[in-house]
Amino acid sequence: MIRTRLKIYPKALVNQKGLTLLEMLVAVAVLAIILTTVAPSIQSILIKNRITSDLNNLSAVAQRARFTAVDEQASVVLCPTENYTACTSSWKKAKMVFVDANGNGSRDSSETLIVASDPLNSANAIYGITGSLVFDEQGGIDKAATITLCPKDNDTDYASALLLSLYGRISVAVDSNGDGTKEDLNGDALACS
Repeated sequence: MIRTRLKIYPKALVNQKGLTLLEMLVAVAVLAIILTTVAPSIQSILIKNRITSDLNNLSAVAQRARFTAVDEQASVVLCPTENYTACTSSWKKAKMVFVDANGNGSRDSSETLIVASDPLNSANAIYGITGSLVFDEQGGIDKAATITLCPKDNDTDYASALLLSLYGRISVAVDSNGDGTKEDLNGDALACS
């Protein structure tokens, strides 16, 4: 014979099924207050992170191009591309770096791809550069450039830029005068246009 023991619960625990209407309304009100104060900050952080990510990728590719030019003592091309074989003019596309052995400005089948990057985030826009950048044997480039990255809505509060001097120095734009907008190579405020 098997004996079982019955557990007896207090009546209050057996009948309780969930929250009262008042408790639910308070929880929803607290959640609404938290979301309305935090959501704009989160949006701002996401925009800044997208710009920073694309800027870091572009900087890494440019630095690799410069170092390869110095190491190989050859002309190295950094250009946007769609298929990693031919250069295009749109810097929203992926980027590629190759040693331009014959100096024709385009990648031939015998020229090895040094490094490539992904296209820009579709939520970002890029300004200030078209065509290719060519690094010479000393690491200098054929033209100084301010490559500005902005969110699609062109809000200059989030604008940042990669600055490339004629000597090949690569730096990121900073807000040196404290007005809330970063500056280009000439010290002028960055523009998203």
